Amino acid sequence: MGRINLKYITSRLVSRKSTSAFRKRAKMAMDANGYVIIVEEGWLIKKYSDGSIERLEELDIDNQNQSLILD
Repeated sequence: MGRINLKYITSRLVSRKSTSAFRKRAKMAMDANGYVIIVEEGWLIKKYSDGSIERLEELDIDNQNQSLILD
């Protein structure tokens, strides 16, 4: 048997692909619904296709006891 070709998955590849996928689906959601709901700077925000935004709710976020762990 010959050598098996393995494609290694790196964190950079995962980051690029996931960012690309999220942007593509967010654009599709914006086109279909006319708005998307996102979290930005501690607020739940509704962004409309014309560029206007509506703040829905301020989030109570306490990040002091959280840590980010990348595998």
